[in-house]
Amino acid sequence: MRFNPLYESLKEIEGKLDEMYSSVVFMIDNSLDLPDETLEREELVNRLEIEIDELVVRTIALYHPEASPLRKILMSMKINNDLERIADHAENVARDVKHFKRKGVDIGALWEDINLIKDMARRAFVEAYSSFKNKDSELAKEIWRSDYIVDAMRDRILKRAVDTLPTPVALKTVSIAQNFERIADLSTNIAEDVVFIVEGEIIRHKSIEEV
Repeated sequence: MRFNPLYESLKEIEGKLDEMYSSVVFMIDNSLDLPDETLEREELVNRLEIEIDELVVRTIALYHPEASPLRKILMSMKINNDLERIADHAENVARDVKHFKRKGVDIGALWEDINLIKDMARRAFVEAYSSFKNKDSELAKEIWRSDYIVDAMRDRILKRAVDTLPTPVALKTVSIAQNFERIADLSTNIAEDVVFIVEGEIIRHKSIEEV
């Protein structure tokens, strides 16, 4: 096969995105149980974000990609930013959990709901990245349609925390839930971008019935 420098550069961007994705999944998975390990992984994510940005700029400057390659590069740049922001929210969760551990705080039965919203956010993220990798707009639409379920779980946690916990503890508990909800929101943003790239349709402001 003839050597194609643009294709090789795209492969390098994709490989670094996959590495970054794996680290972000690790951070989400371990944010509640292994907060120190989660925080340590943040440095790698930040380094990869910079490397990917530099690769994107270099690829555009050197090869002047058009049409499909350009769309892929621009999408990669957007995903790169979303991955870094998702990692930031996992980092926030880990810091709140460390605070609880340091203070000896136990939120009791609410941990079950917190673990559930974590699993919901993780699933949204993993499926959103899969839809990006496979250009699967139907999967992306499913993620987009289900976003309200995570919102409902966040609201449930907020109400239960306010009703059953001392105010400072309730605020930290709600903060954890909101960070997981933001991870799901950012995953939904990825799904919206996938639909646009694959189908040329903007679904951001549409109702569930319209998509």
